[in-house]
Amino acid sequence: MKHTVGLQLTAGSANTVLTVPYGYKAEVYLLFISNLDANNKTTTAYWEHAHNTDHKIYIIDTYPMASHSFIQFASGSIIMQSGDKLIVTPEAGATQSVMLSFDLYKENTVPFMAD
Repeated sequence: MKHTVGLQLTAGSANTVLTVPYGYKAEVYLLFISNLDANNKTTTAYWEHAHNTDHKIYIIDTYPMASHSFIQFASGSIIMQSGDKLIVTPEAGATQSVMLSFDLYKENTVPFMAD
């Protein structure tokens, strides 16, 4: 199932754009962040693993975005597991929005094998 979510981001806060539902995997193939501000602002985006929330994989780290510009990740994909999150944090005072496109699919269950 293909999906796109869009959010107006809360400045200076970690905004959870996607949490992969239980029993599913997500293939993220587009991350688009726009700076709608008249000033240059930074943004950060990372993938947080469900099994260890201290494990953050940075896609964008305090990237300086020019006024009325955007950044786009679309030349690859990220396979996220159940419970994983994609989080975007704009600089305090920023006016930014995000779009995330992904394919959500049911995770295959592995039958329990008794000894």
